[in-house]
Amino acid sequence: GDFLPQAGWNWHAHHNATAEPMAWIDGLDIPFQHATEAQFFEFGRDEISDAERITPERSRSERLWGHPGLRPVSAVPATPGSPLLSYKWEYTNAALNDQLLLEKEGFGGTVEPGHAAVRYSNPHDGSDVLPTIRAELHRIARGTETAPVRETGSSVYQVFDGSGTVTVGEKSWSVTRGDMFVVPSWEPFSAKSEAGATDSDEGALDLFRFSDAPVFEALKLNRTQKDA
Repeated sequence: GDFLPQAGWNWHAHHNATAEPMAWIDGLDIPFQHATEAQFFEFGRDEISDAERITPERSRSERLWGHPGLRPVSAVPATPGSPLLSYKWEYTNAALNDQLLLEKEGFGGTVEPGHAAVRYSNPHDGSDVLPTIRAELHRIARGTETAPVRETGSSVYQVFDGSGTVTVGEKSWSVTRGDMFVVPSWEPFSAKSEAGATDSDEGALDLFRFSDAPVFEALKLNRTQKDA
């Protein structure tokens, strides 16, 4: 459940420090970079050092930037992409649960009844974690069906946990943990949670979403329509 943003022109590598398989999803803006003829690439090192194979409990970026509501005074001018390189699942999970608990207590905080959502943001200035990609985590409580929404720009969704039914345009299908699907620009999208104790940790449908919304907002082409 950890989210690890990687802005452009930052070397990065993957190393599994355990005896079990490791899996992740890469969300890239390659189509946009290709269409605008702004794509560059460089090969990195063939090997990583022994020191780089050790996973600290908290990374240097977390120790400097991972304190809610606090920005280090020593912060250098903002660079493209978030300086916080690890968004831990425990904090994301707690934020989503708190939204739904506030709703039950009669206070606001959810996107709509039974639908909690958070957006990963750059702690330097509150913007999106990446200049061209927006990332969010949505939690839909069991039995909740979201209102259809149309948006300019395309999205990719991954079912992080739970099960349910999603509708994109005129097509509907069942989804479970690990499934992925896409929502093209201006196609209406809605989801119904059918999650329970046997297929989810929190009794909800959790959807990780990444989209090209920052590009459309920068070009003033963003538009959203939500049905009642």
